[in-house]
Amino acid sequence: MAAIIQVAVGIIFVFILLSIVVTEVNSLIARATKMRAKTLRATINAVIEDPVIRAKVYTHPLIQLVKADTIAPTQRVSRAEAEKIANSAIGSVDFIEPNTFVEVLLDTIKAESDQQLFGALLNVIDGMPTGAERRGLRVMVNRIVTSGEGMTELRHSLRFVQDRRYRSALTDIVNQIDEEVSLLGLEPATNVSLMAGIRQIESPNLRHALSTVMTNAQSMEAARGNLEIWFNNSMQRASTAYAGKMKNLSILVALSFALALNIDTLHIGRTLWEDPARRQQISSQASYAVQGGALQTPLEGNLADEEFRANQAVDENSLEDAIETGANVAYQLQDIQDLSLPIGWSFQNVSELADRGFALNDPNNLWNYFPENNPDGWLGLLVAKFLGIAATVIAAAQGAPFWFGIVNRILRR
Repeated sequence: MAAIIQVAVGIIFVFILLSIVVTEVNSLIARATKMRAKTLRATINAVIEDPVIRAKVYTHPLIQLVKADTIAPTQRVSRAEAEKIANSAIGSVDFIEPNTFVEVLLDTIKAESDQQLFGALLNVIDGMPTGAERRGLRVMVNRIVTSGEGMTELRHSLRFVQDRRYRSALTDIVNQIDEEVSLLGLEPATNVSLMAGIRQIESPNLRHALSTVMTNAQSMEAARGNLEIWFNNSMQRASTAYAGKMKNLSILVALSFALALNIDTLHIGRTLWEDPARRQQISSQASYAVQGGALQTPLEGNLADEEFRANQAVDENSLEDAIETGANVAYQLQDIQDLSLPIGWSFQNVSELADRGFALNDPNNLWNYFPENNPDGWLGLLVAKFLGIAATVIAAAQGAPFWFGIVNRILRR
């Protein structure tokens, strides 16, 4: 293997090990700060601007994004109280299935309008004698509530209700529903309950957004599909926001380790180039680790943790997971130390050494960076160190899978 390739493989191997450390630490920080869940809540906050609807969605038993008591869809709550509830402590959920979100949102929006439009109708039906007629009417109304379809069939069926009193009462209520729908400016064939619920939303932006999403949705199934697309688009933005936060965090963590451990890409590369034995040894270690599968498990963990997906932010095993992650960090740092590369800082007064000129060029000795100690060379050392550390930070922030793929291609040539 050519010397330049061995140097490249050795440097990339350091990048892979440091990248794994960075991602493991990122995972600890993300879990401790509930970064995924907070990103999810921030995204939904932007989507659902109405605080009352937001609080009801967040506390719904199927979602439970915040630690607060459930608020029923028809329960009255002030805007101030809703804001407080929606901003409660984050729960253990950091992912919501799109269909779950849609069902909860629809249930929340439609609850009051369902009650206003169909509550009286259901009360009359429930007061009818038990039997096939009552069950049939109940099924029809439930279909209208859940699917938005069936008003025409219901009107037709009312003509055949045997008891004149119930027939008259039900017909009057259906006519009243038609009048209310007309006053709302809705077409009788549309999802009247849903559209009525949307019309009652106080937030103009949310009301306009939902009205736009519901355009051309002639059935509740179509409405669910439109809402799911709307939610998925929002989650794409959440993924982008989360990836940006993780990238910034990776840079900060990589900078911390690169400075603390003095992992200088330029100095490491120069050392490997000038020391054939060490270059051969590290290149062989990298080849074995990459091609032998020793890094496969840590890399799989890196890939999973970078995704914005259905991982629990806090669960009953969070402490064990944190301990395991901490142990993995320690193992990877030890692997970096075991490479016997020029990593780490020292502080030694070299003014009395015989070979003082050579010692003053040691980039690992902090003593050499003080102008009064090294007036002719401190600035050059500082610039080189800045470039070397910066290269390490940028490289480590790319992630282990990125470098793993590159070194794999190099070794397969």
